[in-house]
Amino acid sequence: MLLRFRVLPLVIFILLLSGCGQASKALYSAGEKLFQQGDDAVASMQTYSVAQFLQPFTLNPAKASSDYLGKWVKVRGVIVDIRRMSGIAGSYYFIVTMRDEQNKTDKRLTFNFGSHNSADVESLSNGSIATIIGQVHQVQDSTVPTLQNPKVVK
Repeated sequence: MLLRFRVLPLVIFILLLSGCGQASKALYSAGEKLFQQGDDAVASMQTYSVAQFLQPFTLNPAKASSDYLGKWVKVRGVIVDIRRMSGIAGSYYFIVTMRDEQNKTDKRLTFNFGSHNSADVESLSNGSIATIIGQVHQVQDSTVPTLQNPKVVK
């Protein structure tokens, strides 16, 4: 009897884990609908160059962080780096780095794509010009924000 109470939860746990891949994709898909802008909102958003978007962070990082934190922005630039990073328990994510199209700044903008957005990342290549929306999440190096929940604008 005692063995059954120890083995049964283990079996249930293993069965739950076996469906985690599908469950996580469904969860991310549902979350994406909650946390990303709709197509109409994206179409009406102002498009910034990398230099335009980063200028306030260069002039006054504290004010820019306060003004932009949590806001959605649409940025156009040249993709300079795409990296697949390992996460916890076999998960992964992508870091995509963008520079200004006209080289008006030497600063780079970073987007963190989850593995559920791999199709968006696959549509990018180094040297290509892209427009990406993202949510201003954190400021690293005190003057360069990171954008979360990104989506490539087609």
